Amino acid sequence: MTTRVASIDAAHEGSRLTPLAAHVRLQATVLLWGMTALLGKSIQVGARVLVFYRVLIVACVMLVLLRKKRIPLAVPKRTLFELVATGALVAIHWMAFYGTIKLGGIAVAVTSLSTTTFFTALLEPLVFRRRVRPRELVMGVLVVFGVAVLLGVELGSPRSAIALGLVSAFFSAAFGTWNGRLSKMMPAEKVTFVELSAALVVTGATFLVKGPFVSPWALTAHDATRLVFLAIFCTALPWLWSLRVLRTLSPYTVALSIALEPVYSLALAALVFPSEERLGPRFYAGASIVGALVVLDAWDKRRRPQASQATPPSG
Repeated sequence: MTTRVASIDAAHEGSRLTPLAAHVRLQATVLLWGMTALLGKSIQVGARVLVFYRVLIVACVMLVLLRKKRIPLAVPKRTLFELVATGALVAIHWMAFYGTIKLGGIAVAVTSLSTTTFFTALLEPLVFRRRVRPRELVMGVLVVFGVAVLLGVELGSPRSAIALGLVSAFFSAAFGTWNGRLSKMMPAEKVTFVELSAALVVTGATFLVKGPFVSPWALTAHDATRLVFLAIFCTALPWLWSLRVLRTLSPYTVALSIALEPVYSLALAALVFPSEERLGPRFYAGASIVGALVVLDAWDKRRRPQASQATPPSG
């Protein structure tokens, strides 16, 4: 049964992206993710309610895609456990991320999230069984500096918001790294469906401990519309793309590029609201630092392709 499911999954996977195509797809993914913080700020419901409806909508969309593509839902038991555990990490990450936005604002949330690169540099060697690379740790620290310059985060930000933001970043690094392994095992639609269904259960379970929950009919039209947009265009689509990208690029490279989220967010805000949002020297300085690090990593991985290839653990 497991062999049959694996063969069907392989038939739906298609060819791997070339490195260039993967980098282009990755930047499009980060561009869409760059809108999530803005949407999270504008949606009025609490962080857990927001995450609950976000993953609920995505899980429903993925189920439709699985049926349409005739991809079987069966998953080997060991892999199912890994997917469910990863989904739980996703739920914690998103609840912590949007909680940080509510407590400290978008700048604090995004700056804290930029430490994902540093955490990934520590976690990826554990998952893929290789040595920690000091240069990746150094680049991770420089990314945080670049994002801090970009957003001009004040040191007086609430400690609780910063702590929650670091929790969000750690769990982002954890599920992102593990997805680097799982993305090579089955179609992206199946990975997304199982993981976000697990995230839905975890998020829903938190309401049994502490409310309040907002029922669908109690949502305002403003929030409902933005939740659907957030789920489909800023979650389902880029999530599928990111899993496809992880079949070619390493989790660290993906995490490093995600640091460009605030660059895209501020650029989009300036484009949509030119009279309210203006890009000053601080933006260009921070964007230059982060952008240069992303380019440097891509150049280094291309120069040393063997060193950049992580080998998944056997068994």
